[in-house]
Amino acid sequence: MSAITPHSVSTFAPMFLAHGSPMLAIEDSAAHQYLKALGASLPRPRAIVVLSPHWETEGLRVSAPGPLRTIHDFGRFPRALFEIQYPAHAPQALVNDVMQRLATAGIAASVDASWGLDHGAWVPLSLAFPDADIPVVALSLPLSYGPEQLLELGAALSPLKDDGVLILATGSTTHNLRMIMPKSTPAADWAVAFDDWLDQGLLTGAAEKITDLAANPQLRLAHPTEEHLLPVFFALGAGGAGAKGELLHRSYEYGTLSMSYYRFAA
Repeated sequence: MSAITPHSVSTFAPMFLAHGSPMLAIEDSAAHQYLKALGASLPRPRAIVVLSPHWETEGLRVSAPGPLRTIHDFGRFPRALFEIQYPAHAPQALVNDVMQRLATAGIAASVDASWGLDHGAWVPLSLAFPDADIPVVALSLPLSYGPEQLLELGAALSPLKDDGVLILATGSTTHNLRMIMPKSTPAADWAVAFDDWLDQGLLTGAAEKITDLAANPQLRLAHPTEEHLLPVFFALGAGGAGAKGELLHRSYEYGTLSMSYYRFAA
């Protein structure tokens, strides 16, 4: 396939999807059920652009046209997870469109044929769009990017949302694997408090309230490293000027992992 299948065009609000543990793909939970219902609740997108925190690179990269391999970037999980394949395809037309929009915005990027879809991308996609028949282009998370750069990246690709493309970011609004507890443990107070702080900026569209991550004294408790949080700024930026977040679902797993799902629209 070298082009995107044409059909009536819908507008899609960009979304942030918590991907949690790889077990989300096969283990029942509130977040698992939410993602399974999500795809059926949306019009069919003509394509998907996804940014996952598990593809960190020097400089921005865009997946090359062609089949995207399913990357099982984890260990010590049940064989059933390693048997999952998500045979999505990146069409030349969409890769070209993404690259052109980035160039127009003055954002340097390169096409990369070495990657595919890591579990941060294919786990939520396999639940929401299990047939793997929607074209997908993946973006990397540049190591040098902070909240401001990701807002700009989202803004550069924002027009795609009005052309039938669903823009997704994945990660987790709290992600401290050192603090993991049994799955059914109630949410830790610090995890709830960090989400509350984040919502002050996301739900109002006031990104300036939350772009200074270090201003939150709980940052390193919620995120020893920031890569799982940063993609939410890409989704907010992709919502366009004046976009605000809507919290669609929130639950907690293992006491510390926030399974928060947002969409962003003006």
